[in-house]
Amino acid sequence: MTGGLETFYDGLRPPGWRQEAGSLALSQGISVFPFLWSQEAHADLAATSRRAVPMREVLGAAAESVSRTGSTDPGFLGDV
Repeated sequence: MTGGLETFYDGLRPPGWRQEAGSLALSQGISVFPFLWSQEAHADLAATSRRAVPMREVLGAAAESVSRTGSTDPGFLGDV
C-alpha cells in the first residue's frame, strides 16, 4: 500500500470522487453500479450510480461476487 495508488486506480475514479469519499463516515463505503470492473462502467464511469452504504454492504457484495465467480475468498474482510 505504498505508492502507485494513482496508477492502480487510474480510470476507476469518477469525477468528484475525492468529495464523495471525503464525506463518508469511517464505517461507510461507496456502492457503485454497474460494478467498476464491468464493461458498462468503463464505457462511462461518470454515469455509474454511486451511494454511501455501510462498509459491511460493500464487503458483502465483494464476497458474493467472488463466490459466484469461483475466485479466491476475500479473507477476514469479507466477514466484517
